[in-house]
Amino acid sequence: MARIEALCAAALVAACAGPGAESVDITKPIVGEAATNAEKAFKRAEGERKSSNYLEATRYYEWVKNNFPYSQYASLSELALADMAFDRDDHESAAKAYEEFVKRHPSHPSSDYAAFRIGLARYLDRASDTFILPPSYEREQTPIKNALDAFNRFISGYPTSTHLADARKHAADCRRRLANHERYVAEFYARRQAWKGSAGRWLLLANSYGDLQGGKMRGEALWKAGEALRQAGDLIGERAALQRLVKEAPDDARRADAERRLQQIPSVPPAALQPPPPK
Repeated sequence: MARIEALCAAALVAACAGPGAESVDITKPIVGEAATNAEKAFKRAEGERKSSNYLEATRYYEWVKNNFPYSQYASLSELALADMAFDRDDHESAAKAYEEFVKRHPSHPSSDYAAFRIGLARYLDRASDTFILPPSYEREQTPIKNALDAFNRFISGYPTSTHLADARKHAADCRRRLANHERYVAEFYARRQAWKGSAGRWLLLANSYGDLQGGKMRGEALWKAGEALRQAGDLIGERAALQRLVKEAPDDARRADAERRLQQIPSVPPAALQPPPPK
């Protein structure tokens, strides 16, 4: 699968480069007026990009960036290179380029745009849902975690940005995806009777994503955590989870059952209330 994805990526780059791309040397020096004029070189890059001559555009953007570092066109070239990486779906390179742009130009008028695109590039780098692969919530979630971190930094750092609404929407989707993954792992452990592991995931779900579904997720996660802890023989842990359910999710449909169970736990002999010894 990794080889297939690599071949597809190579084909995409070639397609983006356009006809005759193999004859373009991006390290070839710039000549003419563009060689000594940042504005002309930048405009040439913009023209090449508009004409889909992406390698030529890259050559001119890189020339501006490297030879006119104090020109306003240097930062614009950096941003254009990041956008080009994003447009060809090289999301990892794009995210790093946007990160470098924000780091180097924190007060630039486009810094909020670049900061937002960091999160968007990470978000689009997530596992996809296709019929030939397991559901995305079963797979690696690092890109989604990184995207959420980036969106949260953006939201706190650029509260007046025009991209704020989109950032919040994507951050909410990231949290939903991460919650689905935690649920999957918790149920995976439960199917294998790894009760402590299952309880830990349910508690993480309650702590980090309990506000989802209008707060219903907190009650469900605490109830499931209590059940897993009971199966593990950890009655103290079960009691703590159920007490949290009663206090933090008072409207949950399981509250009455949780209160009945709490009344039963103190009747257990004190020795049974101790957590099982470590294995």
